[in-house]
Amino acid sequence: MKHKKLLLTLIVFILTMFGVYGVYTLFSNQNRKINYIPLGDSVAEGMNAYSVVDYGYTDFIADDLRGRDKLEFYTKGFTKSGYTTDDVKEDIENNKMIEVDGKKIYLKEALRESDLVTLTIGANNFLGGLSYSNIGEKILNIKKTKKEADEIAKDVKELIILIKKYAKNQIIVTGYYNPFPRLTQFKDNIDEIIKYYNNEIEEICEELDVTYVDIFDIFDGNNEGLPNPLNIHPSKNGYELIAKEILKEID
Repeated sequence: MKHKKLLLTLIVFILTMFGVYGVYTLFSNQNRKINYIPLGDSVAEGMNAYSVVDYGYTDFIADDLRGRDKLEFYTKGFTKSGYTTDDVKEDIENNKMIEVDGKKIYLKEALRESDLVTLTIGANNFLGGLSYSNIGEKILNIKKTKKEADEIAKDVKELIILIKKYAKNQIIVTGYYNPFPRLTQFKDNIDEIIKYYNNEIEEICEELDVTYVDIFDIFDGNNEGLPNPLNIHPSKNGYELIAKEILKEID
């Protein structure tokens, strides 16, 4: 009888401890604040459809987290228009320093302390030397262009591996949209290439255990999201749509 009482007491104790731990874990997660570090190119920086750095998707994400009292720190100072994978890699390796509110912030330390990193990169690797005058030649040679996409995807993979060396929490990588939707004569070809590249990035993210977010469909046929026929960058509305997709995936 004593053994049964002892066993019952032990079971109740274990269940109670697990219950307390579960409540504590839930409470901790609800009150966890996020250090958010975006990396990448002009889309990560928030370049608008008229070539002015404005309100981008990272700002919308920060606003959402701040509004729910979940934001500890945010800066998009490590993003920059024109950046390629090599530029971001160089910034990390050189431990780039920026100043935020008079305080020096070093990239390696920022990544180590991050709870969330977003990465949008690769477009400038592909778009380098590309213009409206020569896009037809490049786009129509799909086989060659896909090989270029393969090499860019390898560069992105190496960059993600480097980021993971420092950032130990959530990393979210976005795909890309068709930046030339009004070139209707080439739309099918461009769509095919972008989807091919996005698929490669998605597979890499799965392999490296980071989160992939596809943004192709939210811009397909969305002239409000890409309002300027002569500019590849989204509107503020377009950036808000990107943010909404990413926010669905934030732990």
